[in-house]
Amino acid sequence: MSEQVGHIAVLVNPASGHGAGADGARVAVERLRSRGAHVKVYEGADADETVALGRQAVDARPDVVVVAGGDGTVSSVLGPLLSSGIPLALIPGGTGNDLARQHGIPLDDAAAAADLALDGAHRRVDTGTVTAADGTVRHFVTVLCAGLDSLTNERTNRMTWPRGPARYLAAVYLEWLRLRRFGYRLEPVGADEAGVGGPGGSGPRAVEPGGPGGAAAVGPDAAGPTADGLDAVGPGAAGLDAAGLDTGGLDVGGLEQDGYMLAIGLTRTYGGGVPICPDADPTDGLLDVTLVQAMGRFRLLAFDSLIKAGTHVERPEVTTLRTPAVRLVAPAGLVTYADGEPMGPVPVTIRAHHESLTLLCPGLTPQRPVRTSPSRPKFLRFGAPQSEET
Repeated sequence: MSEQVGHIAVLVNPASGHGAGADGARVAVERLRSRGAHVKVYEGADADETVALGRQAVDARPDVVVVAGGDGTVSSVLGPLLSSGIPLALIPGGTGNDLARQHGIPLDDAAAAADLALDGAHRRVDTGTVTAADGTVRHFVTVLCAGLDSLTNERTNRMTWPRGPARYLAAVYLEWLRLRRFGYRLEPVGADEAGVGGPGGSGPRAVEPGGPGGAAAVGPDAAGPTADGLDAVGPGAAGLDAAGLDTGGLDVGGLEQDGYMLAIGLTRTYGGGVPICPDADPTDGLLDVTLVQAMGRFRLLAFDSLIKAGTHVERPEVTTLRTPAVRLVAPAGLVTYADGEPMGPVPVTIRAHHESLTLLCPGLTPQRPVRTSPSRPKFLRFGAPQSEET
């Protein structure tokens, strides 16, 4: 593949990982140039300028866009990148790097990661969007969260002391002291609201059987891609009822439950390797939803070890479901986070966009699930009958 790739745009976020993004970029650029690639570097002074430069990089129509930074840097430039169809390579340089972790991209070897821009396998992976009540749309590539974890992110961003990892730990402790439960409501998304209707978005998308895992593929009468080059939802949209709602055996009103944490994942991990959605498949066009129900404060502390092992989803205190799109309603003021960045306050509508991004990875075999348990949890699946996943 190296003979076919000549022009590479390297986008650098100097704020990522306290400078790790810039350090990795220098190594990557040297490596790529040593292999004969023509490299142009786009380095912003801050995150906002990085986003603007990302658009410039895509407009230049390189063969590959390389992002040196974290998950938040990737999601911030997804809009123009997805509509262009240009492949993405990663030089992990953030604090979490969960997109790279999911797909086996080297985390601590910038030169090896840079080689993937020339030699990597093209893997089509899912991305997600978060639509706020005012219509603002933001992209994400890993896991969206709302609850204890998003509040911890928000508090960490507000704190100026202590510095480094201790600041995050302090934020965790302070949020645990004032632990609050939230009344979550997950609502099925109508076909027209999800953008899956026919002409004019007036009805359910036409589907045909088939696709991975028996999911349905888009039929010939389906609507085309949206303005940003994305299909509205993945193959899980097959189970739309006559009203265009993904009900999947649930009451048409949705699911309502009190809890401390809600995670909606494309990838299995967030926060630098925490397997909050351990069975998520980043290529199935579905969101994996994990809701940790309300429990005692000290019981929640003990639950932390289960979450880190990825076995929490086997517990009765955890509700899981899969869906291509869902609307999240929760108490006013709760801000959702994804890829370490604020996505906006509830209510929000979250959608998976099936195989919308081409990612350059070290091989075609997806990473194995985090959990090795022979049993898998029951999933309430909007868009299909309830069933035991095997």
